[in-house]
Formats: sequence, structure tokens, C-alpha cells
Amino acid sequence: MSKGIVTLLLGVLLAVAGCGGEEPAENGSEASVEGENTPAAEDEGYALPEADVYLYVADSIGVELGDSNYVLGQIAGVGLTHEGGLAVLDMQKTSISIYSPTGEFQRSIGRQGSGPGEFLLPVGMTFFPAEEGSDLPDSLRPGAVVCDAMGGKLVYFDINLDYMMDVQGFFPSPPAVLAGIEGGDVVGMKPEFVQDETGMYMGFTIARWPLGEPEPSVIYFESMSPFDPSDLSTMQDDIVSFGSNDDGMVLTAPLSTDSYEFTLWDPEGNLVFTFADEDYEKVPKTASEIELEREMVNARMVQQGMPASMANWEPDPYRPAVGGLSFDGMNRIWVTRGTTRTPSFDVYDTEGNHLFTAAVDAGEDAMTWQVVISGDRFIAFDADPEFYPQVFIGDLPDFVGPAEPEETGI
Repeated sequence: MSKGIVTLLLGVLLAVAGCGGEEPAENGSEASVEGENTPAAEDEGYALPEADVYLYVADSIGVELGDSNYVLGQIAGVGLTHEGGLAVLDMQKTSISIYSPTGEFQRSIGRQGSGPGEFLLPVGMTFFPAEEGSDLPDSLRPGAVVCDAMGGKLVYFDINLDYMMDVQGFFPSPPAVLAGIEGGDVVGMKPEFVQDETGMYMGFTIARWPLGEPEPSVIYFESMSPFDPSDLSTMQDDIVSFGSNDDGMVLTAPLSTDSYEFTLWDPEGNLVFTFADEDYEKVPKTASEIELEREMVNARMVQQGMPASMANWEPDPYRPAVGGLSFDGMNRIWVTRGTTRTPSFDVYDTEGNHLFTAAVDAGEDAMTWQVVISGDRFIAFDADPEFYPQVFIGDLPDFVGPAEPEETGI
């Protein structure tokens, strides 16, 4: 899971909790794990991971100067529309820009505000799969939904991307990371907050919400821990990556540095299988990775309104085993490896059989990319670019089993 999503989730939690903060303890110069100082790895520079197949950028959107429709602000999310176009959620513009499959700007949806179809702080979005043969009028067929964290609502748009409805009543906030499935339900990650006589607890839930409902119908995963304002880093133990396909099958994986594993659930929340790599070995972060993560996460926390005294993120000195989970359009499971600087993947079928490995071949710039797998494409962006924001797009391989790179057609 990316640093940007971790920052987002923590910011939402702390905002809804309304917590002030005691001054944090000073962090030492070396990271510590299980009570022992853990030296950072040496900076290895750019290295293209070995893989069965490589993914190449075919197109990009985003310019530094020029047409404002192509000048991007702060990218909070990307995805494919039901027509195969590109959607970019821009937190700075407070809107979603829609581009055609060939890259032409088509329209924007949403704007700054608290009225119907408006957002105060849009932090996540998803598009619903197109359902053929529906008898419902277009105005009742969901096309997209956006999480407005500050507005405390999910904002739905219909199949034509016109405003449909707001759904409120989530406590303490709506799900911030979303995946749309057939029928208009959403699977998402929702921050949780509980305060009672024993103390304050925070955590996250992965669940399924029916169309228009603030209460979940299925809970796949939940974790809560005592809240310690002097060490926000402990909250990462409760964060989990997830992914969902159009039929409502759900993947979850803990944000763990100790074990490589993921679980597949059926739409009703029954466990299908858990895959674990018994040969997994922990990989330490480099000193520059640790410092960059510390600076980025703390800066984003303050930017989202957190008191500076609470922005005290101390990175885990090891890389997470699993960095993300996705289904593609062929129902293959893409597990993003958290252990490589350049985006790389293990790809499985829905029975847990390993199919092939893949990696993005885009040079040194890709070391800071976040990659989204959607349909038959991959979409990548840098949440904190050195120059100006861009979105990169490429095709996925169409074979279903192991193959040599030259056999993929890429």
C-alpha cells in the first residue's frame, strides 16, 4: 500500500477523532525493530526486477503548462470508466477529470462545495462495471462514487456521470478507499474509532456496502488498536490492502513486513483460501527511503490539518511484503510486491496458482510510482512528483500462464 494512502487513512482517522496531541517523544537516528537497532540497507539505485513479462508505458496525460484540462494538481486516485476512458481524481481541483480512451479531455465532474455533487475533500473514487441489458433508467444506474472525507458522505454519479445522490450516516467517516462491483455495491476500507471508559481505539474495516446504505452488509476484515498520539506508526499494524472484482470477490492482505500472504473471500464473506509464501525474506529499506517516507507522511499529515505535534510518523525500517492487491479484466490476481523499489508483481489465478511475474519497465522514474491494475490496463502516477503530475497508461499481457517475455507480444 502506498505512502499516500497510509497518510490519507491516518489523516481521516485523526480528523474525525478530533484529537489534539501531546508532544511526541523524540525519535532516534536509527530505526528499531523488536528492541534492536536495525541498520538501513545501502542505497542500491535503480534496478529493473527480473520478471517473466515487462509492462511498458503506451501513453501519458499531464503537462506542466498549457491547456488547464491537462494540467493536473494533486492526484488522489485514478481509474478506468465503464467506457474504457481514464478518470483522474484531483484533490487540488476538487474534481474528477474524464479522458477518452485515446486521451482527449471529455469533461470534469464534481467541484468544491458542500452541495449536491460537490466535495469538500475528495479522497477516493471508483467506477462501477457496465451492466448490459438493465431495465433501469440511466438516472438510477450507478456509474461512479466518490468519498468526500470532510463532507462525511459518498457522492454517487449515474451511468452518464451526472449527479445521482449523496449517502451520509457513516460513523466516524465513509470508506475512503473504494472498489465498485456489479449492482452498485461498494467494497471499501473504512476508518473506525471507538472511545469508552477503557480508552481510545482506532483501526480499519474492509466491508461491503449496498447501494445507498451507510451500514455494511458483509465485513471481511477489521482491526482495532489502542490509540497512542505519541506514536502514530503503531497504527500501521491495523492497515490492510484489499482488492475486489466485478462479481464481489475480495482480496485482503495485512501491511506486514514479516510475512507474504493474502486471502481471497467470496462475495458473502466466506474464506476461499489464504496463500502464504513460506520462503519470504524481509527486505530492509534504504536510509533515503526511510527519510523520504518520514518527510512525506509527516508533511501530508500537517497539510490535511493534523497538529504538527502529532505528525511524528516513524517508518518501519523494512519494506512491506505486499504493497497492493488487484484483479484484472481476466480475473487474474495481481499482488504488488512491496519489496522492490520499481513496481513488480506476482500474478495468480483465483485458485491460488502462480501464473507469472511482471514488472514495470519505465526507467528510474518508476521507482516512485503508484500502479493501479484495472481491466486490461495498468495506470501509474507519482503522488509527490519532482516536477509536475502525470498519469501513465499501458497494456497488460493477455496470456494466462507462464511465458517467456518474447512470447507476450508486449
